[in-house]
Amino acid sequence: MKTMGVILTVLAIALAIYTAIYMPLTWFLVFTFSSLLYGFVSPVIASRKLFFLATEAPHASLFSVVMGILIYKLTNVLNEFLWALIISIILINFVGYFIRAGTDPDVATSIVISLTASGSVVATYYVLTMYSVQYNLWSYILGDPLLVTSREAYQLVVITIVVVIATIYLYMISIYMGIDIDYAKLSTKNIWLYDTAFYIILGVSSVALLKIVGFVLEHILLTLPAIIAANIASSAREAMHISVLSSVTSSLLGLLLSIRVNIAPAGAIGFIILLIYIIAKIVSVRRSA
Repeated sequence: MKTMGVILTVLAIALAIYTAIYMPLTWFLVFTFSSLLYGFVSPVIASRKLFFLATEAPHASLFSVVMGILIYKLTNVLNEFLWALIISIILINFVGYFIRAGTDPDVATSIVISLTASGSVVATYYVLTMYSVQYNLWSYILGDPLLVTSREAYQLVVITIVVVIATIYLYMISIYMGIDIDYAKLSTKNIWLYDTAFYIILGVSSVALLKIVGFVLEHILLTLPAIIAANIASSAREAMHISVLSSVTSSLLGLLLSIRVNIAPAGAIGFIILLIYIIAKIVSVRRSA
């Protein structure tokens, strides 16, 4: 367990240094900070036992992005990204409201997935018909981190810093809420504020990651780092470290692999983090034996 943590630490640091020196600054920022984003968010999702909600987040974010384009085109107020953030936060908190009201999380999530999946198809068709020259929605489906602009990269940096700070603050209370929500309600004042903050973090993160990792892979990268950590970590703090290190390692190694063999970066990241999971699972099984 400690050996794998050391290996991931060395790999992450070495890859970060190499990427910072030899790759364009925008690529370094995008791949490093996006991995930090899902690396920190993943353990919080796991601690709340809301993996099914994480699978809904890409549906909500794709719907939010497309609706953000439509609203901006119709109103010319704010911009597409801000509208996408607003809509995503509302949708994720809509699910959270029903969960707090006693609805089964899987049922509440299924309802919103039905809404966002259907809405995404209709709205995407309209955008592709009316604004196909201005917007490339395929980048949101498959992920296109190499073509992210400098402005989008700096937006990602700011969002990641805010989310990481909030996640560190919420992590332990999220664990308590996941273990015994009734005890957490009795021992913590205004528990709904922590709950709402978690849903806001998930909504913002899913939109920020969509163009980078794509709709297809986003839910995997929001859940798999924590699953890797659960196999080899012995404490909550160590689980967070393993999640972040595996995310950074897979992201930067995915960038280098995609350039080397000419494949999609998001796909390369997905394969590498899957490989890390397989190794972690083998280590866990051998340790148990």
